[in-house]
Amino acid sequence: MNRTPDSIKSSLTKEQFQLYRLIYSRFLASQMNPAIYDTMTMDVAGDGVGLRFYGEHKRFAGFTSVYEESTDDAPEAAESTLPQFEEGAPVIIESVSSQQHFTQPPARYTEASLVKTLEEKGIGRPSTYAPTITTIIARGYVMRENKRLFPTELGRTINSMMTEFFGPIVDTEFTADLEDKLDGVEEGRVDWHQVLQDFYPPFEQMLEHAEDVIEKVEIKDEPSDEICDKCGAQMVYRVGRFGKFLACPNFPDCRNTKPILNYIDAKCPQCGGRLLEKTSRKNRKFYGCENYPECDFVSWEMPVNERCEKCGSYMTLKRSRKGETWHLCSNETCRHRVEVKAADVEEEE
Repeated sequence: MNRTPDSIKSSLTKEQFQLYRLIYSRFLASQMNPAIYDTMTMDVAGDGVGLRFYGEHKRFAGFTSVYEESTDDAPEAAESTLPQFEEGAPVIIESVSSQQHFTQPPARYTEASLVKTLEEKGIGRPSTYAPTITTIIARGYVMRENKRLFPTELGRTINSMMTEFFGPIVDTEFTADLEDKLDGVEEGRVDWHQVLQDFYPPFEQMLEHAEDVIEKVEIKDEPSDEICDKCGAQMVYRVGRFGKFLACPNFPDCRNTKPILNYIDAKCPQCGGRLLEKTSRKNRKFYGCENYPECDFVSWEMPVNERCEKCGSYMTLKRSRKGETWHLCSNETCRHRVEVKAADVEEEE
């Protein structure tokens, strides 16, 4: 414990330091007392209108002074001061504000929120969370963009087939229940023969049915406007491990393929060429110049057609969790930012 993160920071890379700091803080927090909060819930009623006030005040920080988990998609709530009230006391209306809220779709999963959901549903173990996320990204089922996980077309197709033909197995309750049974086998409370006997016969029937039906499923090719350079046929869209690509319909006689090029409305800061949206081997988006390898410009953040007014470096598009957007200088020593409107962002994209 004497080796604090700051004391060895100079010997670590940025990623190593962050990981060590996380492990150090969580262990230290696990040895500390819990936090203590004073809470208050007050109901106010009058003229047929009911209102509720809730407030909390941290009286003793405890382990939260060292480590405190934060949500991925919501800002931390500001701590409120608890007022003093007596039951039956009158209250005075100082102001009334009217706000309209619309139902928002659930936020995209991040790696952290996905792990949290798996923990809540009793699926997997800490040692399996990282390999699970690595696998679904490596196989192209999801792609990571701005720390969010987005399902790919391949992932949606496989998910729909698994749900249709293996619904009872891909159910979260089944997975959690099987985890408990396997724990029982390990501890000697459950006979593993019975576990297999309960699982395999229904699974065998589902597998046989899927083999008979899935073989008859034909995925129609989606035609494109591109013409094959080798045989002159109209190329079609197909889905591979890394998403959609263009392929010749005369395969295997013609094996010509082309990537789908997604240009963005920004020019290369180095050579002035057009910039492409690309995908890394780990399904992470990045932006590179069309003139590669003559021009080696690459950026993980989306460049825009604007230069920093302070240092002259190119600017990139950034978004906050609250939906705010701005242009940020790419120069690490400058990082000048300019707020932009949503309409301007739509034109850039």
